[in-house]
Amino acid sequence: MSYLRQLLWYFYKPLFIWNLAFSLGYLEIIHIYGQKVISYGFFFKLLGYASTTYLQSYTAKNTYMYYRNAGYSIKRMYIYVYTIDIGIYIILLTLYLYYA
Repeated sequence: MSYLRQLLWYFYKPLFIWNLAFSLGYLEIIHIYGQKVISYGFFFKLLGYASTTYLQSYTAKNTYMYYRNAGYSIKRMYIYVYTIDIGIYIILLTLYLYYA
C-alpha cells in the first residue's frame, strides 16, 4: 500500500499545482458571484481535469511506462488521483463556506 501511495504522489505531483489552481480559481468565482454558482463547480473541475489530463499525456507519455511496469494502468492512476483531488476540493469548499 505504501508503494501505491508513493506512485500516486509521483503521478500527482505535476498535476497538483494545476488542479489546486482550478480549485482556488473556482473558490474565487464563488466569492465573487455568491453561493448560487456552487452547482457549476464540478463542471469547472471536469474542465480542469480534461486540461490537466491533456497536459500530462502530451508532456509525459514516456513516464507512463513506469506505472505500467509497476502493475498499474494509467486509467486507474487518473481515477485515484482525481478522487483524491475531488476530496481536497470538497474539503476546501466546505472550509470556505464555513468561514465565509
